Amino acid sequence: MKNIFRIVTVSAILYANSAFAASGAEGGGFGLIGWIFVGFLALIVAFQLLPAVMMFGSMMAAIFGKAKNHEEVMNNGKANNS
Repeated sequence: MKNIFRIVTVSAILYANSAFAASGAEGGGFGLIGWIFVGFLALIVAFQLLPAVMMFGSMMAAIFGKAKNHEEVMNNGKANNS
């Protein structure tokens, strides 16, 4: 049993040397799947940005609109409540 353990240990050490010799440190860079994923994320941001800008513009128009329009709305509200 001790012989088998020694043989396995020695063979593991000998075979591990060739595995440690391989560098494997080359950076492969961004592959095709990575660029497709980044493009998909960019599409999501672009399609969410357009409605957000439109909603922000209409919100600003409602907030900073002409005072005459605000007065008409207030007068219509008072007339309907009386």
